[in-house]
This record gives sequence, structure tokens and C-alpha cells, in this order.
Amino acid sequence: MSYRTSRNKPRALAALGALAAVLTCGVTVSPAASAAAIYPTCNKTKSVSVASGHSVTVPAYGSANTLTCKLTLDQDKSNPAVKALQRSLKSCEGYVWLDVDGFYGPQTFLAVDALQGSYGLSRDGIYGPNTRDSMKHYSPTLGCARL
Repeated sequence: MSYRTSRNKPRALAALGALAAVLTCGVTVSPAASAAAIYPTCNKTKSVSVASGHSVTVPAYGSANTLTCKLTLDQDKSNPAVKALQRSLKSCEGYVWLDVDGFYGPQTFLAVDALQGSYGLSRDGIYGPNTRDSMKHYSPTLGCARL
């Protein structure tokens, strides 16, 4: 092997590693992005009865308050649905370090991703129907409960 070949080998390996990382990220991000597009973005909250006289607050969408909605990484605006999700993650799922600020930022994304992993769900960091149905939600009167 010549001096020139041995000197370029680390660069070539680094380039291949970077390419592999980009391709891997593309493969894992693409399905999540397409699945997220199926549901509207949660923009409200809804109280859902879970026990006699008790209800939990969950993210919802629109005037019909449908529970089939999603929340994704978005730091541009505060959202009451995100605040309800963060309160449940912090109070019911043990993510005590999470700020309840209504912004779906990196902290919230990481908490949802970790939660999905702990419940055996596909890890994409997106709050959607599977995450909603698996996690516990906050109730001021009951504490925490699942739907």
C-alpha cells in the first residue's frame, strides 16, 4: 500500500460512515414523517371521563375535540394540547425534568421518544393515537389514569 493510499483511507472510511448515518436517518425519519401527516395537529384539550366522576385532560383537535391527532417537534408556538401532554409526561410518566411550557421542543420530543420505547411502541418522538392510548394522563382529581 502506498503512502497516498494509506493517508486517504481514514477519510474514505469517515465519508462512508457519514453517508451511512445520513441514509439511516433518512430511513427512520421518512416513515415517521408520512405517518404524522395522516392526523391533524392537536390544538386543544379535551376532558375524557375515565372513572366515576373523574376525567383526564388529553390533547385534542378542532371544534369536535377529536382525540385522533398528533403533536410533533414544533417550537414556534405555544399550544394548550402540548401543555396537557407535558403535564401528563411530567406528573404521570416520571419525566420530572420536563418543562410544562406548551412548546413541543427537544425536551418534549425526547420524553415522548423515551416513553414510546418504554411501552414498546415505534420510536419517532411524535405524540399520536398509539402513544395516547399507551400512556397515563393527568387528572387534577384522580391523579393519573389511562384512557
